[in-house]
Amino acid sequence: MEANLKRKLQNENADWEITSDGLYVATRGFLIRRGYCCANRCKNCPYINWRDNPEWEPAPPEAVRQMRVSPKAIAGAEAMLAYHRQQLELAHDEQEQRYHRRMWTHYAHLLRCWGAGS
Repeated sequence: MEANLKRKLQNENADWEITSDGLYVATRGFLIRRGYCCANRCKNCPYINWRDNPEWEPAPPEAVRQMRVSPKAIAGAEAMLAYHRQQLELAHDEQEQRYHRRMWTHYAHLLRCWGAGS
């Protein structure tokens, strides 16, 4: 029993869990400690239930606070920034372009607030 409690506490303090497919997923504890929705539609997001909301939007820039984050979070945001930049160049549909432009702007803002923006 004590080992299970210790493991549960360690999991709540961990930033990431690794799925059976080897994907890194932000833990609910990390998302709560971060204090805001990052707009990445995280599986464990405690702030919104985005799966049931087709009108889901990223958090407004004014909701993003300056804070220290883990190198993995920065790397993830940089990867998403690069992905949306690439998709923006490839998108032909205007709605798709708006989506990728909005997400690119969001990740660029996150990285600036985290002190990692270029």
